[in-house]
Amino acid sequence: MDPLDRIKRNKAFIFLYWCARIGMGITFIISGIRKLPGIKFTTLPIDNPVGAYFNAMYETGFYWNAIGYIQIIIGVLLFFNRFVVISSILMMPVVINIFLISIALYMQGTPIITSAMVLGNTFLITWHFKNYRSLFLRPID
Repeated sequence: MDPLDRIKRNKAFIFLYWCARIGMGITFIISGIRKLPGIKFTTLPIDNPVGAYFNAMYETGFYWNAIGYIQIIIGVLLFFNRFVVISSILMMPVVINIFLISIALYMQGTPIITSAMVLGNTFLITWHFKNYRSLFLRPID
């Protein structure tokens, strides 16, 4: 039995897995809804760097809405066992981008939350490593 199988049988890790999965799914759905047409993500003024960034993203229109729809889709897919592997992989670039933005804009406290999101997403990907490990362990022809 490999170490990952032992971890997956530990009740504390099973609880942590479900907390990460449900928490990330709900977070993505709520954050995605905030990007739908007509809804601004923040009410900060544009003289604030965070407000200016989110206002510029909001003003792009379709791109801002597309990010929201993608977040909603990924968040919903996390609740289905069939799609949890692909959704956790698709989520990683979005989560890393959110983390980097929170650092670049010096958002107070947000880097702590977004780093937890990166760790949670890494945990989900690691949990399902057997589903795609052949991509890394077999030579590509």
